[in-house]
Amino acid sequence: MKYPYESVVVNEEIPMFMLMTSVKYVAMHWHDRIEFLFVLKGRIHVFVGRDEYFLQEDDLLLINSNEVHGVESSEDNKLIVLQIPVSLIKKWYKNIENETFHCQSFQSVEQARFDEIRSLIAQLMLFSRNKMDGYEVKIHSLLLDIVYKLLCNFRVKNNVQLYRNSKKDIERLTRITSYIQQNFMHPLTLNEIAENEQLTVPYLSKYFQQHMGQSFVKYLNGIRLEHAVRTMLESDWPIIQIAMESGFSNLNTFHKLFKETFHSTPYQYRKKQSYKAISIRQKKKGVEGYQYHEEEDLNYLNKYLLFSE
Repeated sequence: MKYPYESVVVNEEIPMFMLMTSVKYVAMHWHDRIEFLFVLKGRIHVFVGRDEYFLQEDDLLLINSNEVHGVESSEDNKLIVLQIPVSLIKKWYKNIENETFHCQSFQSVEQARFDEIRSLIAQLMLFSRNKMDGYEVKIHSLLLDIVYKLLCNFRVKNNVQLYRNSKKDIERLTRITSYIQQNFMHPLTLNEIAENEQLTVPYLSKYFQQHMGQSFVKYLNGIRLEHAVRTMLESDWPIIQIAMESGFSNLNTFHKLFKETFHSTPYQYRKKQSYKAISIRQKKKGVEGYQYHEEEDLNYLNKYLLFSE
């Protein structure tokens, strides 16, 4: 599945994706990469399968490859997103696809092992930005050190793979979610998708809830909301037109979902975000997107470097 923040090309010499950013809304999705969310400021709401987490400053969360997850936030925040492809790790550790890691700093009193990961991620961000001579070697070294720490300190020993979908499930879910993303602007029912997949509606409803961590309707509305937010920030269309173009049956449904997610009306949100967007464009910094805005303020990383050797 493709999302705007994944559109950045991963350099063949530096096989990772890394971004310091603020997040607004990302619908449920998955990928074949191990992902870290490292919060530097504010709070974010993260969904992993059927679990929900509220992360705040200093919190670190690892999302295993092929775990379905999504993120949303109604307040200012700043975080680092780091994705390490499983294909990279496999070059040095063949069994990586069979491993599961549990790295959730907010569920632990003892923080030393998490501080090591925080420091490595902070160093990784600095070296990737400074690009001094030989930085590619250092980045590879830091990536492998992170993987080594995971294997030593965060491996799930009984290898329980919660919410990680099989290859067959991924193929089916890819077909279903791709169809939804291509048709969300039209009236779309579970019956239609069940017919396409040659499944009964009750079975598909249960299957979708189990593997996506949310109901079909909630996922569909999330995709519609993503489109609406993007259109609000990239156009001057009236709110009612945006709601209709995004597939919502009426303005009241759109307003209710929007307020539940962002704790403000669409009009208030657009006004606030438009002001921020103007400021960002004036500074000519970062990569703009409707839910991710890259930042270049690296001062947040200084305190985490204290843990490095």
